[in-house]
Amino acid sequence: MPNWTKDQQSAIDKENSNIIVSAGAGSGKTAVLTARVIRKRKDGVDVNKLLVLTFTNEAANEMKNRIRSAIQKEESLKKQLDYIDSAYITTFDSYALSIVKKYHYLLNLSKNISIVDSSIINIKKKEFIEEIFEELYNKEDE
Repeated sequence: MPNWTKDQQSAIDKENSNIIVSAGAGSGKTAVLTARVIRKRKDGVDVNKLLVLTFTNEAANEMKNRIRSAIQKEESLKKQLDYIDSAYITTFDSYALSIVKKYHYLLNLSKNISIVDSSIINIKKKEFIEEIFEELYNKEDE
């Protein structure tokens, strides 16, 4: 068992509230969240009843892999392996997208919605700016 800092241990043990773990790269966020998930599981909470959000797909995959590895080491938790792939251990944007797709009809949105890549956003932004400048350039001076 690692030697956790006071703040890390608090993040692992805190109950009856949501938590945000915010720290720099390499500070142990993934290890702390993994330890929290395992502790919650030992307290009777199924993995697929938790919501664990990260900013990148890489971090979400790392989190799932670490949780999977930790569960495999504990014989009493092995049934949870069935739940890992359906658990909400994902990115903020992927989770938000799943909510929008699920409740699109309440939001009056198409269910055919997806996350746009930043390169497409940049291209569209340039197109809009060019359109605006072209329109203004072609406008007669008053």
